[in-house]
Amino acid sequence: MAGMAIGRAGAGGSAADDSAYPRGSRPWLLLSYLTLLFVLSFIDRNMMRSMVDPIRASLGISDVQIALLEGAAFATLYSLAIIPMGFAADRFNRRTVLGAAVVGWSGMTMLSGFASSYRMLFVSRMGLGVGEAALQPCAMSMIRDSFPPQRRAWPLAVYTTAPLVGSALALVIGGALYGFAKSGGTHGIPILGSIEPWQFAMVVPGLIGLCLGLAIFLFREPRRVDVDTDASENAGFKESLRHMRGHAGLYVLLFSAMILWSLANTGWSAWLAPAIERQHGLPPEVVGPTAGTIALICSAIGALGAGFVIDRRALAGDRDAILKISIALQVLQIVPVVGMFLAQGTTGVWICLALANLLIGSMPVAAFAILTEITPGNHIGKIVALFNLAQNFLGQTIGSAVFAFVGEEMIGGRLGIVWAIVACYPVIMAVSLGLSVMLMRARRRFLAGQAG
Repeated sequence: MAGMAIGRAGAGGSAADDSAYPRGSRPWLLLSYLTLLFVLSFIDRNMMRSMVDPIRASLGISDVQIALLEGAAFATLYSLAIIPMGFAADRFNRRTVLGAAVVGWSGMTMLSGFASSYRMLFVSRMGLGVGEAALQPCAMSMIRDSFPPQRRAWPLAVYTTAPLVGSALALVIGGALYGFAKSGGTHGIPILGSIEPWQFAMVVPGLIGLCLGLAIFLFREPRRVDVDTDASENAGFKESLRHMRGHAGLYVLLFSAMILWSLANTGWSAWLAPAIERQHGLPPEVVGPTAGTIALICSAIGALGAGFVIDRRALAGDRDAILKISIALQVLQIVPVVGMFLAQGTTGVWICLALANLLIGSMPVAAFAILTEITPGNHIGKIVALFNLAQNFLGQTIGSAVFAFVGEEMIGGRLGIVWAIVACYPVIMAVSLGLSVMLMRARRRFLAGQAG
């Protein structure tokens, strides 16, 4: 990942320009806060995963409808909102845009907890998508303006652990809050004591998010630096798309590999808790905290460890380290993911889950590192928006729905989703890995062109 400093097209200046970036603890405090927001966003969007069967029973809905709530409901307005949010991140005060967005999506998270029908829950999930659409363009732009290219690798590694940590915490927190409410812990609490346990588990993170959203005004807006001086001061989408066309092969491979990676890993992780519950007869209050704790610890260690190893290899002169290591870890990950759903006992499930999460975090780190490497500063918000649009709509949305459709409509039965994961995951990952190999070669040509 330190190899990011090698490519300069769109990455801007050199080490001589370090004075343009903030120093001391300021950028690291901002990074910590942005990472915390990213974690919160994944807790909010994934909280349902630890309570699939209770929600199904309460609302009388199917697995496919659950998949639509997790995917299409969130992604529909997210997809429509992320483009203007990317434009706003490149033109307006990012702190203000992001603060308003966090408060907005936290309110929608609370509203989903009071949903009494499938339609109301669907609408609140759509509203959640609108708010979260602002996070990635603003955060990536602020991180880019807080750390120079040669010191940007570790911050990106830290930031990109958030989806893994947030998804894991969603299981832990969701299962714990559900168990607390189910055991009568909310009895006597005004308003919250009268709603169902799964609803209570949805409301609490929203309350926390409201406080975190207001805390953004404790930080300064980073000064915009390292922009493409050949473009206009406030480059529009036409200029951003022109830049992407100039490096079309690199962007297409990057987007495609990440979409398929997201599709495959969203597919199995979205159905992890209900698959284990159905296969081994365990309740949500056991599966959620156990699976979430394992994923939380192992995914963080794995992602940060991968970033450290990539840095060491890059400093030793291996320009391809960022993708070589990512590809190797993804190949290894296929074995424990499939093994998790073939294991006969829960001990084997937890061991495979730990190994799968140790190996899962390298691709997002590599993808965002390459994206900031090839994208100029005054295009980063819009292009990150396009990247997340593709990843969320085509990856996360379709991933959950594809696995649910195969499991429910093509295989059938209570364990249909289990066999859908076993059948679909290796195939999708194989295609993603092939594209990653092609991406490594395209990036090599890009860096050679910049060096020339």
